[in-house]
Amino acid sequence: MRAPVSAIALVSLVLSGCGATTGATRLTPQEESLAQEMQARSLAPATADERAAIRNQDLLTQSAFWAEAYQMNPGDREAALELATILRQLGGAARAADIARQALALYPDDMALLTQYALALTASGQGAQAVESFNRVLQSQPADWRLYNAYGVALEQAGRSDRARTLFHEALALSPGEPAILTNLAMSHMLAGDPEAAERLLRQAVDHDRAAPESRQNLALALALQGRFAEAESVAASDLPANMVAANMDFVRDLMSSPRSWDRLREADLRGR
Repeated sequence: MRAPVSAIALVSLVLSGCGATTGATRLTPQEESLAQEMQARSLAPATADERAAIRNQDLLTQSAFWAEAYQMNPGDREAALELATILRQLGGAARAADIARQALALYPDDMALLTQYALALTASGQGAQAVESFNRVLQSQPADWRLYNAYGVALEQAGRSDRARTLFHEALALSPGEPAILTNLAMSHMLAGDPEAAERLLRQAVDHDRAAPESRQNLALALALQGRFAEAESVAASDLPANMVAANMDFVRDLMSSPRSWDRLREADLRGR
């Protein structure tokens, strides 16, 4: 049965089900096709103007462009950074982490690469491995709420929930009312078995004009976990079809009947399902 909740970090990070890669990075069939098309036009490295212009294209085209540049020269720092960033945005977080890690072997003090490495690890559910990288990155970028928010997610994945909530509060101090942070903080409380605290935070998040559907679905989960199923169904129905709402409510009922309900919720959430 499909689990109902958005994994923690879905508002700020897209968690991927891609497996980790080893050795050379392999392209998807779509990327391979686009890369071959570009290579047929020119085997010479892209010019600075071409690199600047590609940023106006869609993400798939950009990924093929930077994949070709990276394959031509794995030591190309810009290509590695751009490819890792775009792959993470496209859902290939494990591959993004692999590329960033290899590039960091050549550029160990590059904070942009280290940031992408930490974000990609967290997006692939390996937050415990990203903690040290986030510590280094935040020393160089202490005013970026997105990094504090992502670091909080990594700590939650590492089982350090109290410290994670401290980071979420620090992120909120930098960006008050930000729905992405409120949602992640709410999920931390929910995973700790406190849906009432989660509900209060999620109501603040959904009232924001930039609230994402994940905030509403997590609010529905918080309500359902308190046994308020009719209200939960009403909230969930704003984004999901009736059959999915019903399946989600069935999941919560089954969850609540388990003696390990909060452990099961945490296991499901931090796996990214």
